[in-house]
Amino acid sequence: MITDVYPLKAQFLSGEIVRIAVLLENRGAEAAEWSLEGRVSWLERQLERLMLGPVRLEAGESRELTMELQAREAAFDGFGLDVDLIGEGGVVLDTASTAFDVVDDWRRSTRYGFLSDFHRSESGDEEDVKWLSKLHLNLVQFYDWMYRHDDLVADRSEYVDLMGRELSLDVVKEKVGLCHRHGMKALAYGAVYAASKPFAEQHPDWALYQSNGEVYDFINIFTIMNIMEQSPWHRHIIGEYKRAVELVGFDGIHMDTYGFPKGGTSVWGGEERVVRLAEHFPVLIDHTREELVRSKDDIALVFNNVGNWPVGAAAKAKQDAVYIEVWKPYERYHHIRQIVREAKAAGEGKPVILAAYLTPFRTDDPERARNAGLLLTAVIASHGAYHLVAGENMAVLTQAYYADYSVVTPSFARELRTYYDFQIRYANLLYDESLTDVSMTHLDGDNLEYVFDELEYSAYGEADKVWAIVRENERRKTISLVNLTGNREDYWNEGKSRPERRTNIKLRILLEGNVSGAFAATPDDGFGRPVPLEYEITASLRGRTMELTIPSVDVWTVVWIELD
Repeated sequence: MITDVYPLKAQFLSGEIVRIAVLLENRGAEAAEWSLEGRVSWLERQLERLMLGPVRLEAGESRELTMELQAREAAFDGFGLDVDLIGEGGVVLDTASTAFDVVDDWRRSTRYGFLSDFHRSESGDEEDVKWLSKLHLNLVQFYDWMYRHDDLVADRSEYVDLMGRELSLDVVKEKVGLCHRHGMKALAYGAVYAASKPFAEQHPDWALYQSNGEVYDFINIFTIMNIMEQSPWHRHIIGEYKRAVELVGFDGIHMDTYGFPKGGTSVWGGEERVVRLAEHFPVLIDHTREELVRSKDDIALVFNNVGNWPVGAAAKAKQDAVYIEVWKPYERYHHIRQIVREAKAAGEGKPVILAAYLTPFRTDDPERARNAGLLLTAVIASHGAYHLVAGENMAVLTQAYYADYSVVTPSFARELRTYYDFQIRYANLLYDESLTDVSMTHLDGDNLEYVFDELEYSAYGEADKVWAIVRENERRKTISLVNLTGNREDYWNEGKSRPERRTNIKLRILLEGNVSGAFAATPDDGFGRPVPLEYEITASLRGRTMELTIPSVDVWTVVWIELD
């Protein structure tokens, strides 16, 4: 059987040869000889067919083979790869699917994961980075890798951080190298204004003060420093970022904030003045890039807008994505839609990443956590954004301190991989910025452009309904269906019941042009392969109407209509 199939890199650059690992195992009692057939597709179109073999395996033998695909020139394209195991007489004995993407710049698609284990015992262990690669995560945040927040790179190999964790700088460097081998950018976590108490006590005029004259304290370990350009801390922390890039090999910085404070008082130079941090974050981001590009050509910068603040001020700065850590009061599914729409508008085309941590994996049973995880993944991707939640080895985040991650069950890990494969395979549907979200203007109420018959549905993520996210351009219409049925609450960070399956969904669409095809796909079948849909064009009082039936929706199904 095929025990696994996955690309050997998280992402491929335009013109690069694509290599796919295929793992085979002979579980029979005798030796056997097989062949492999691979089919590369772009959306519903088959592009390439290749054969590998024959391959002979002895009884009980396992082997990893490599499929080498044609190099592709692309600015931003996602592809599916379906692999069949062929036995005697052309019989298909097993089948598997994966996906890969090809871009001319990694910034076209910023999929974010994390690593947080850097103990010396991690040396030689590649499984965590391989797991991230199988999820196609091309950016990796190295969380709490540093010696001190004000002194990032230790002067020795082994050290203890401010949280009491034993770390190895050699392991950090090893993981950076592994990320590079798998086509990933390694980003060093670096808080923009946190300093150890001893450092702050040595530089009291570098700190940020409260209105009562006291310094800002964070968890009784860190002191908040003054980031404004006139403060020496501004250049100090940029210098620490530079050391991380030059001495460790990082590709850039994850510039973290804590959401509070949003302002304070500067005492630098003996003069008190009000500091509104939203005004100073963009300056710090821009100065960081200006300095780091002197050390490395292709620098990656991500800045944390905690609680969706201050996106309006920071999004236009010289960073590579709009990254938002989602907290209350953004607690309902429709808030996810709101955040993504606002971030895209503010970022003027930058990718949007949501750090939305899933508490149910720590507080609820695995089944309810599983449902919450798949639903949130579907919601974020259906709105054209990316989700930071997965990392380490089969782990997800349930809180802001990444070192306290939660390991998921193998069954959910497999489902998560299928969902991430699906996002890559259909990247040209989910992440095409020319597609405009028309859900609120073309669906439900008096809007008759898209009409579902005999289905409880919503245009904005209401509880116990199927959420329909409709996006379109002149060449294509897409309908993402996220099944929220069976759940009386619409809080995204709570455990969920398994959605109630919906079948034979009737959809009518008003047309402005000619249809060349209709298709559906879902990751819930374990493969995500496209299925042609039958449709009929009829005349109505408002013009030509397309009528089609969507076979089923378990958790997430995507439908697309190709127009001439």
